[in-house]
Amino acid sequence: MDIRFFRLDEIEVLKSAIDVLWSKNHILSRDEELLKYMFHSNPNTNLIVKDGHFSFLGAWEGKEVIGLLGIMPFQFNQVGKKGLGCCLTNWIVAPEHRASGAGLALINFVQNLNPDMILSLGVSADGSKIYKLMRWNVQEDTPRWIGVLNKGKTAQIMLNGDTTSLRYWKEVEPYEVSTSYKCDILDDLNEASWNDFYWGSFAKKSIGIARNYLFLKWRYFEHPTFDYKVIACSENSIYKGLAVVRIEQIEGGYKLGRIVEFMATDQDSAVSLSNKIIQLDPKILFFDFYCFSSISSWGLESVGFKRILKSSNDKFVVPSRFQPIDLENTQMISAIYLSEKLRNKVNPMLDQLWYVTKSDSDQDRPN
Repeated sequence: MDIRFFRLDEIEVLKSAIDVLWSKNHILSRDEELLKYMFHSNPNTNLIVKDGHFSFLGAWEGKEVIGLLGIMPFQFNQVGKKGLGCCLTNWIVAPEHRASGAGLALINFVQNLNPDMILSLGVSADGSKIYKLMRWNVQEDTPRWIGVLNKGKTAQIMLNGDTTSLRYWKEVEPYEVSTSYKCDILDDLNEASWNDFYWGSFAKKSIGIARNYLFLKWRYFEHPTFDYKVIACSENSIYKGLAVVRIEQIEGGYKLGRIVEFMATDQDSAVSLSNKIIQLDPKILFFDFYCFSSISSWGLESVGFKRILKSSNDKFVVPSRFQPIDLENTQMISAIYLSEKLRNKVNPMLDQLWYVTKSDSDQDRPN
């Protein structure tokens, strides 16, 4: 068995393997531009692969691809210290070869790259059992905050008219703030100024994939399909925070707001960004925001967002999948591997430092 990265000239082989092994007619088997964007154009790809290759692993038995594992490498941030982080996608082995050890061989290949963190978002229930057997940390339901803009329409369109799950939700509303900060939607950031803000402020109080300028430029400004609203909060050209929202169109002309970044340096920037978000578009039914911790929730909660609290009585609040609407599968399972070096450095009492959102890995992408 051979475990290696796909060469760029093997793109048709890769697309075919995704179609056959992962899912028939999957977006990555159809959209060559998106495939290249995720696994080649990423400015951090050269951290793990040589030029001329995708950061997509294949397990080969002779000329046959029997397994796949996509890897998106990034600079990792641990309270201001830099390292290597890897986000996984499309981990699969053909059923007839699952006794071959190919699946574990693919994971071992990634671990041998010596990353500080390996992250997998959107794990299946069966997949989570495998991660637990490998002694990874598994989060059965990634924290999700909801801000309802139109409660009546949300219940009508998303919940078959039943408002029970929204009984403790009020509609969000702007919070009056007196500040010299301003929030603008931008089509680019000043590289030096943003990196000064990120590494000088937010990075020092957070753990996760580094949100430096190169990451933001690639992830949001250069995305080949999605149109992200990048909102910067600043004072006298000095950044104080940033939020990123993708507005998703659904049937009936209504919209949903997917918040994928929210970084604020203080109370004024947190509230200012939240006010700007909820006034983006009156046709939005509700906003959601996934994050491993409450590091970024204060401003959102100030305008009416709440973290979903599930129980046997309340299994969901609103769906997380909308095309079609799915009221059964409303959780996002996550798995994370930390290097021994990092495990010894991370204080479990400071778990609120984790900044991992839905934009990490491949969870916010076209289907």
